[in-house]
Amino acid sequence: MTKKPLTLALVVLATSLSACGFTLRGSNHHHVITPTNPSTAVVLEDNQNNPLALALNKPLAKHLQLLGIKEHSESNNTIKISNVRLHRYDLVGTLTEVRLVLMADVSYTIDKATYRTPIQVEQSYQYNEASVITLDQQGEKTKTWLYERLAERIAEQYYARINYPKKNS
Repeated sequence: MTKKPLTLALVVLATSLSACGFTLRGSNHHHVITPTNPSTAVVLEDNQNNPLALALNKPLAKHLQLLGIKEHSESNNTIKISNVRLHRYDLVGTLTEVRLVLMADVSYTIDKATYRTPIQVEQSYQYNEASVITLDQQGEKTKTWLYERLAERIAEQYYARINYPKKNS
């Protein structure tokens, strides 16, 4: 007899937690609501001359797809990415503190309105130049992480713009 109310309470609790968007830490399972404008064209302005812009293309396509946005070259809505640059700042000491900053100028064109914004992500790590290994493996991992985070921020900002447009824009 006491199992039915307990089971019912657990079902209600699990349903209410999943309804409010609760997920476990580290879980990459997101519930996606399909946007009203489900396609966009991605334009990388300097992809021929800049390998940084080209490296951003794949993570951006992945994050747009996770948000339910299809990449279509003939769409009226566009995400234009230009001036992608990576800066490295070294604080030299016994261990070198390295800060990598990845920046891009992004413009979103949605229903003939254009929004421009610079976006930047950064990450720091320590590098021991006295080590036997001369390759900066942590730096390469950090660059990959930066591309993922920048692409994620671009996709999320686009998603927010198409779903929650400003009234005064």
